[in-house]
Formats: sequence, structure tokens, C-alpha cells
Amino acid sequence: MYLPTGAFAPVPTPFTPEGNVDAPALRAHLAWLEQEGLSGALILGTNGEFPSLSFAEKRAVAYTAARGGRPKLQLMLCVGSCALPETLELLALAKEYAFDSVLCPPPWYYRNASVAGLAAFFRRVLDASRLPVLLYHIPQLTGIALGDELLDAVGPHANLAGIKDSTGDEGELARLAPRFRDGAYMVGSDKLIARALEAGGRGSITAAASVVPDLVASIRAQPGQQGKLNSVRGLLEKFGLGPAVKAILRRKGFGAYAARPPLLNLEEGQEAQLMTMLDMFGAVKW
Repeated sequence: MYLPTGAFAPVPTPFTPEGNVDAPALRAHLAWLEQEGLSGALILGTNGEFPSLSFAEKRAVAYTAARGGRPKLQLMLCVGSCALPETLELLALAKEYAFDSVLCPPPWYYRNASVAGLAAFFRRVLDASRLPVLLYHIPQLTGIALGDELLDAVGPHANLAGIKDSTGDEGELARLAPRFRDGAYMVGSDKLIARALEAGGRGSITAAASVVPDLVASIRAQPGQQGKLNSVRGLLEKFGLGPAVKAILRRKGFGAYAARPPLLNLEEGQEAQLMTMLDMFGAVKW
């Protein structure tokens, strides 16, 4: 089974000021990520604002990424939806567009669903998929933790490739990395990349990779760079992860990267302050 490996960026979905998906901006960003040495990209993840997109928009974004002319990038598609039929349609699109793997969060609206019900959801996804599936562990947003009881209920499956752990919790890293030692444990926190690789993880899918891909990619060979990456990540978090990433991509000239409500762009003063502080770190190439 193919297993995603290396540093991935969970790329933001670029919107024009009118609110439409900006396909040229997405293609330009992906090409730059490949040029900077990144291993892969997650399309329509949390930073890709997948809950805010219609199915037609998701299909357009997936198609644009898959046909974007970035042959060396591994591509992963998030198939998240509370509606199982939509998740299955996204699975089919991922296969049709030749993605390498898919990422599946739990159906987050149903926070009181039983372990058996959640396991049934995941097993339907695994049975239907024609690509390796990673489960998405981000309980701070979904309200549903992928605990041992649930993972045991899902059980081993030929299509279960691993997990993306976006908790940012070292305790969860210690629990999940050994559990998926024969698969792909992908850490979702920039601050834990070196620690995850040391624990046997296969790679990372982290927000800073969208704006400092060379720095994130360097951690595997140069774990001493983790401190510098921590500083960049801390700065992004200070201004708001999603809005800060989009502001940087705007500044780099990839496109307007407008926000879609309920999310908002940084205010002009905040954006100027962010750029000033980034220049002090010297981490972002303008």
C-alpha cells in the first residue's frame, strides 16, 4: 500500500474578492511548494475550508489541484462530510483525479453518536475507497476524539493507511505513533515535527508548510531547525492561523486569497504588523 511520506502542506483554498475559487492562484501555489522541496499537499483540509465549500466547488478545487502540473507532489484529498453519500462521492473523485490518498474526519455534527455508529461510518468509507485512507484526528474542531475504543472498533482494514494527528498533544503522539508504526502517522502540528519523526512518524501535514515549505521540509535532515519553525508557527497562531497564512500568500503575489464568512481576513493594521514581525525572523522568502 502507498503511504504518504514527508512534509505536506494543507493548502488554503484561494477565493477571489467576489468569493469564487481562484484556480490560477491554487496552481501557482502548488507549483511553488513543489519547487521549494515539499513532498505533498493536502487539498480541502481544515486550512482549505472544506466545510465552507459546495460540492461543485470541492470538485473544481480537486480537479484544479490534480491537473495543476506538479508531478512530484503527492496529493491527498480530504473527503470530510457529515453526509456519508457525499463522502463516498468525494472518494470516487479522488480516484478519478488520481490522488494518492484521502483523509477522512468523523461526521462532526453528530457529536453524541455511538462508537459503533462512528465505526460503521468509517468502515463504509474504507470499504468504498480505492485509495489509502488516513483518519483525521482533530477533536478540537470536530468534537469527536479518535480514541482507542473507536480505533479498535474500526479495526484493521486493507485500506486503512494511517492517521493525521492534529491535536498538538505530545500524549496523543505517544499513543498513536506506535499504533500506526506499520502505516503512516502524520503529525498535524508544526511544533511536533521533529518529535514525531523521532517517534517513527512518516511525516507532517502542517500549516506553516504553506508559507515556509523549505523550513518545514528541512526538519527531517536538520531537527535543530525545529526551534526556528516553532517561532514562525507561534507568530501565525498569534494572528490567527488561517488568516495569517492567507495574508502571507497574498503578499507573495499568488492571488487575493479573500476570506469566506464566517472567516475574515486580517485587518490592514494586523497584516502590516504580521509582515514586520516575519521580516524580523527572516523565514519567509518574498
